[in-house]
Amino acid sequence: MTANTSHHPLEAALGIAFRRLIYWGLPMSVLALLFPAPSPASGLLSYATAHLVVLQVATLALTIRLAPLTDQPWFSSLKRPWLASAASLVAIGVGYAALLTLATSAAARYDPSLQFLQLLSSLDIAWVVAALYLGARILWNRGAATTAAGVILLACVASITIYLDQVGFAGSGGWIVDGQAMMTIVLPADMVAAILSVTVLLFGSRTAQATLQARPQSYS
Repeated sequence: MTANTSHHPLEAALGIAFRRLIYWGLPMSVLALLFPAPSPASGLLSYATAHLVVLQVATLALTIRLAPLTDQPWFSSLKRPWLASAASLVAIGVGYAALLTLATSAAARYDPSLQFLQLLSSLDIAWVVAALYLGARILWNRGAATTAAGVILLACVASITIYLDQVGFAGSGGWIVDGQAMMTIVLPADMVAAILSVTVLLFGSRTAQATLQARPQSYS
């Protein structure tokens, strides 16, 4: 008798994410070890910005790769199976971004406070980009979703870069916490990105739910 080799989509998604973590994490960590973060006077802002962009591009690439798995609901017994699947995929993307950021930031030998800022920024951007991509993919198409996710990715990174450019770094390259600058530069961008992403994701969920109800036999 032939063994059942089929995998639950969540299991497949986790396996793909783990492989991607190795494929992206090892080369990036090696490069960071070879070319560590410079001093604030020698281009730390450009280095940290480029690093954050690469982290988010890697996370978006993972989301794009995993998104087709949500075409078949992962939790068919739930009231909103597609939304549950999408939320699970967003969580996988956030975990992936966290591990990739931790490894590469340590390899780059950032000041500990800047490592923490990179981690917070990476987590914050990863979830809104993933949510926006998944919702836009259902509402429109893959090309439009990729464009929308790319725009919001760059906008969120830009807000962090503008903040760091305005506030500067500590002498050791550390993160200087400026509450006023956070409130006027970073948080407004975060709020707009979050509202936009959640709205698109919820509308995408309604479209996916209608499709599921119209074709229940496809997901039996």
